[in-house]
Amino acid sequence: MKSLLLSLGAGLVAGLPSKQNAPRAEELPTLGLANITKIDMVNGGGLQGRRLAGPFMGVDFPDPSLIWGDGSWKAYATSSNGKKIPVATSSDTWSWTLTGNDALPNPGSWVDPNDQGIWAPDVQKNDAGVYVMYYTAKQNGGTHCIGAATSTTALGPFTPQSQPLICDGANGGVIDPAGYDDGTNRWIMWKVDGNSLGGATTCQGGTPSGSYKPTPIKIQRMARDALTLLDSPKTILDNEGASNDGVVEAPSLYKIADGNYVLFYSAHCYSSDDYDVEYAFSSTIDGSYTNRGILIRTVDNKGVYGPGGLDIDPNGKSVVFHGRLNPNQGGAARQLYSAELTINGRSISF
Repeated sequence: MKSLLLSLGAGLVAGLPSKQNAPRAEELPTLGLANITKIDMVNGGGLQGRRLAGPFMGVDFPDPSLIWGDGSWKAYATSSNGKKIPVATSSDTWSWTLTGNDALPNPGSWVDPNDQGIWAPDVQKNDAGVYVMYYTAKQNGGTHCIGAATSTTALGPFTPQSQPLICDGANGGVIDPAGYDDGTNRWIMWKVDGNSLGGATTCQGGTPSGSYKPTPIKIQRMARDALTLLDSPKTILDNEGASNDGVVEAPSLYKIADGNYVLFYSAHCYSSDDYDVEYAFSSTIDGSYTNRGILIRTVDNKGVYGPGGLDIDPNGKSVVFHGRLNPNQGGAARQLYSAELTINGRSISF
């Protein structure tokens, strides 16, 4: 199928170093992205060039996550294409096929029957070889919670647990779960959806007023079954108020060669062209992430508007994320993109 390749290279905007729990600025790696590719899952064909060309003929595939399972790459997305959790497959992360599978046709009895939209799934494989999906859904009579479901195959269908895994109604609910295995411990991250309570952010259902609400990204240790929560959650990052419209979300984690951890996340409102992919560093997995930088944003002139929701493969090479094709179209389809992450000891970039 046809993939469209964008021109290479992206700028890096480095944050100011923090004095707490951050490596010295001169030791930080540089991150980058190469071979940014829009995935067209409708028309067949090969790589077509180094720019976007012609009208888009792809599909909506928001908040993608990535896993290698059962002999091929799988990507899962927020409810779209007539499925609660659509699934795409690939042999190389560069050309994808949208399957007819719904990975989670039944999100669970705890989910509001009048609001069955499922957000931002993430799939891990536990030590017993069982695939575990984390997902966001609206609890019946409550706010958004994080659920867990299991399957013996990566395509599913996944069977939900009878109760949600994580809720936090008092602080606006929880969304955007993401698992991580550091080889010893398993972890789960999520965003507390404070902007759903209003405040100064434009990313809410009402009129902005007052101060910005916290939207912390939290992390908690899990048992090796990837289903049992251990210890207590810790906050590892929060929004910076007006500079990112009071929103950080969509976490994804990777341990780089120097032993530091890099947290990828999105900031600003998902429907805004300001939405972007950022990153921050910590010397410990559950510490405070500082030295923030921007990986990709609309003004980088890659032909991607409001890029966000990045996920990284366990090898730290391939990433997937979504973006829109035109400016000022916050309600438009968010298409699937793929890219190579470069980490050369001095920067992180596309």
